[in-house]
Parts: sequence; C-alpha cells; structure tokens
Amino acid sequence: MRGVVVPLVTPFNEDYSIDFPALEEHIEHLQKVGVHGIFVNATTGEFTSLSKEEMKLLAEKGRELVQSAFYLVGTASTNTFEVIELTKHAQDIGADYVVIAPPYYCPLSDDALFKHYTLIAEKTDIPIILYNIPSCANPLSVPLIKRLALEYSNIAGIKETIDSINHVRDVIFEVKGERKDFKVFTGLDQHFLNTLILGGDGGIMACANFAPELHLSLFKAFEDKRFDDAIEHAQKLAKLAKVYDLASSFGSAIKLAMDLRGFSIKPVLRPPYLMDGEDVKEKIKGLLKEVGLH
Repeated sequence: MRGVVVPLVTPFNEDYSIDFPALEEHIEHLQKVGVHGIFVNATTGEFTSLSKEEMKLLAEKGRELVQSAFYLVGTASTNTFEVIELTKHAQDIGADYVVIAPPYYCPLSDDALFKHYTLIAEKTDIPIILYNIPSCANPLSVPLIKRLALEYSNIAGIKETIDSINHVRDVIFEVKGERKDFKVFTGLDQHFLNTLILGGDGGIMACANFAPELHLSLFKAFEDKRFDDAIEHAQKLAKLAKVYDLASSFGSAIKLAMDLRGFSIKPVLRPPYLMDGEDVKEKIKGLLKEVGLH
C-alpha cells in the first residue's frame, strides 16, 4: 500500500443517523478517481461519536463497497479489550489493515502503550497501522514505534499526524531503515511531499475527501520524477491545509469544503461537535478559490 489514502468522513442525516446512501456515493467517487486506500472510522469520520455497534456496521458496509482500493478500518478505543474486539471484527470481515490510535484521556507511559499494542498484536493477525496523533492522544515516541515494529511483524506501519518533519524523518530512518516493509504515512496534507522525499510511503489525509485529484496529481508527479509539478501541487496542498485553521474541528472544515464543492455529504456533525456558520464557510470558499478548487 502506497500513495493516497482517504480517512473518510461519516455522513450523517439531520437526525444524526448515518447517511448510508451518501457514504456509498462518496466511496464510489473516490474509487472512480483512483485513490489507493479508503479508511473508515477515522478521526475525520468522528469515530469517538460512534457506538461500537455503529463502528462495526460502518466497517461491514465499507467492506461491501470498497473493491478497487486497500480497505482500512479504525479500531481505536480507550479500552484495550474493546480494541481487540473491533480489530478481530475488522479481520473477520476481510479488511486489509486496521488503524489504531493510542488510548486518549489518560496519560500513559511508553511501557503502558507497549502493553496495549502488544495485547492487540498477539491476539490478532490483521496488519496494524499505528496512529500517532499527539494533539488528541498519547504520543508515540520513536523508540516505542521501533520496539513495536521490530517485535511484531503484524505491526505494519504508522500514520503520523504530527507537525514535525524531524519526527517523521527519525521514524523513516530508524524504523523503516531497519524494517524495509514498515509503512510510513503522513496524516497532514502539507507534509505529503516531504514524507515521500524522505522515503515514506504516502499520506492518509483528510483533505483528500474533497480534493483527491490534487493529492493524486502530486503522488503521480513524484512517482514519474516530474519534481517541478510535484512541488507545485505540494504548495497548493500546503495552502489548502490552512482549512483546518479556519474551522473549529477537522470534521467541520472537511464537511463545509465538501458542501462547497458539491458533494452530497450533508454539513452535519454529531454532538459534541458543532458545524461552523456562514462566516467560516465563506473563508473556506475563498481558500478553495485561491488554490483553484471551485
């Protein structure tokens, strides 16, 4: 798995129920444009606002719909045994990978985090993508990532949603350097090209929900060694990533941008999140215009 992986939004109706027709339409569109992976129950998918049963239901529905891309399922929880249950479920339905963020809310040591991932890795066989998102959960240090990667062959890679190219560099050089098949993905649109240049494998980036053509153009230009084109696309992505600064949450930013670009995803977030209003929508509209997205 390399390239552009999309952490899907979860579409909701006005009554906060899951909008399955919109989900199907969105997945079909992403496969049509040629993304390399599709990821349900992501941060962008508001997984913390979903019940365990809904996470399983979304995983099953996504497995039915995703045919031409790698299929990833988020199975994170603050409860280790719930993570194991969700991960076994993803394995049973035939997902290609699970993505597991560390427990959030309670600060944990590297030894506690190692125990958490050890229990999951020993009780399941599906390839696991670690998810480092220190703004929302316990951070994963480079020594911890290395220890997990070298001790468990089914810990297959990491998504790095961290605004530190030095950290990503260290993971690529120190972990992937020793275990060549270990995948390193950025979670930040503005670090997509940096990560590829350093030897990473791609990105799992939320803006690809509404602008996958830009991410795909960058990746193809990089693969084809058309570096001037890759730099041009990277500069647009870096500017586009400012969308997160304009809104109150990832979900609000992405769903407003999708609404502006004509996707059928309703601008609805589940509480406790709130959608931003027209003032923010107008700012996002201006940003999209700046990068040539209408």
